Parts: sequence; C-alpha cells; structure tokens
Amino acid sequence: MPKKRDDSNPLEAKRRSLEHQEKLLAQRRAELKAQLESRGAPEAAAAAKADEPPVWRMEDEEPFGYETEPARYRHLARQRRRDMIVFFACITVLLIVIAVLLWVVWGHTASAPAPSV
Repeated sequence: MPKKRDDSNPLEAKRRSLEHQEKLLAQRRAELKAQLESRGAPEAAAAAKADEPPVWRMEDEEPFGYETEPARYRHLARQRRRDMIVFFACITVLLIVIAVLLWVVWGHTASAPAPSV
C-alpha cells in the first residue's frame, strides 16, 4: 500500500513550529521568573547584575579605524606639486602642437605657386 503524502502547507508547518517554540520560551521564562522570586529579589538582582558583562557605549569610545581630522598640509602640498607639474606639461604639449600646426599651415601657404593669369 502506498504511503500517504503530506500535502500540508510548508508555511503553516513553519508557523506551527514557531508557535510551539514561543510557547516553550514563555514557559521557560515563567519558570525562571518563579525561581528568581523564590530566592529573594535583592540577592537575585545583585547576582544577575554581577553575571552580566559590562555594556559599552559607542559614544564613550574613541573613533576607530579612521581619522576625524582633515589631511595634513604636507600631503596636500605633495599633491599640489604633482598637479602643477602635470598642468604645465599639458600646457607645454599644447603649445608645441599649436606651433607645429602653424608651421605646417605657413609652409603650405608659402610654397603654393602663384596663380597665372
């Protein structure tokens, strides 16, 4: 005889599983609360606080891994020097290209034969 297939919705199964876990968690919380109340509130609170790790606040800590102040002058000076060298090199190349073009244009117009009438 063939086995009966489980055609239940997987989302429903997951929901039921989560509900069951939630019930178990609520039950466990109630048990722990009862244990704390049976021991006595002041001693239990002191014991609970002693077992907790310290809480660190982000605003109390120093910034980590990055600088909060702007770059120093020497870094910018080095970058400016490089930028000026590149700028003047480009200007020089542009002037050379213009000079070569003028020279070519002047050479072609000067060597053209005179028109005959």
